[in-house]
Amino acid sequence: MTDIARVKMSILIPVFNWDLSLLLRSLAAEIDEFQLSDNVEVVVMDDHSTDATLRSRNEALLAGLAKPYLKQSTLERNVGRAAIRNLLAAEASGEFLLFLDCDVLPDGPGFVRSYLSYAGPGEFDVVSGGISYRTRVLGGREFDYHAYLGGRKEVKAAAVRNREPWRHILTSNIMVRKSVFQATPFDERFTGYGYEDIEWGARLAEKFKILHIDNTASHLGLVSKARTHEKMVNSVSNYLLLKSLRPAAFHASSISKLAALLESVPDPLLAGMDRLLKNLFLSSGSNRLAFLFFQLDFALLLARTLRERQRDLPAPNPAQGGKP
Repeated sequence: MTDIARVKMSILIPVFNWDLSLLLRSLAAEIDEFQLSDNVEVVVMDDHSTDATLRSRNEALLAGLAKPYLKQSTLERNVGRAAIRNLLAAEASGEFLLFLDCDVLPDGPGFVRSYLSYAGPGEFDVVSGGISYRTRVLGGREFDYHAYLGGRKEVKAAAVRNREPWRHILTSNIMVRKSVFQATPFDERFTGYGYEDIEWGARLAEKFKILHIDNTASHLGLVSKARTHEKMVNSVSNYLLLKSLRPAAFHASSISKLAALLESVPDPLLAGMDRLLKNLFLSSGSNRLAFLFFQLDFALLLARTLRERQRDLPAPNPAQGGKP
């Protein structure tokens, strides 16, 4: 850890269809109370939100706060989760970059100061605070499964995350040295939902030192069960991109092993199983059972997509020794 007075950190927040008031007021309160404005800038970039009301509300919030360390811009088209973070980093003036998703809220009163204490010419290049579901603003039962899923897959103590640091990288709450980020930006081939963080973490771990700490932020942006399933379906292509780029990271998961087994199942049976598992997932009153159906369906969709892509490969050319 180092002297906070010598550190400059840029807090980078990509936004898409979310009210920023809780997050920005929380950050501003700590920055102002502890006079951190010389150490911190907050850069907000809207990824062409489709909800005009929310976008206007966020613009009014920023204007009302009127803090010199707050900066805001809006993109003319949606560029996606990986590309917008690269754009934010290019705008940053700090030696360290703290990426926060727009739908998180710091859990502790010393959130910004904790990150600043690990910045500077310290031992670590990447410091990850972790995610929780301690605070909820969406309390309906339709959001319970998403909170359960996050608790199962994302909520880990720092001691656990530090056993395999690359596997627990989440871009929703993470600080990285700017020079390290410039050498290791996000891969913009990840254009849909998910897995750009795991691929990024695998690359970071090859050259740089990663530390996980307990400085969590609550994930507020819960979605319904049906939307959770839809996002899972949309993530298949990114998961298979992860497979092609980082096969070791892909094969480290139990899902990949199950998908390999399912590839031998006939297509009509896989299609029927997909419909059944989706219905069981959506209708289950038990989050524990729903999680099982969810994981099985994801593995099944991976298997179907892998098989489809294999079929689309060109046939071997005998004149080239059997190579396609």
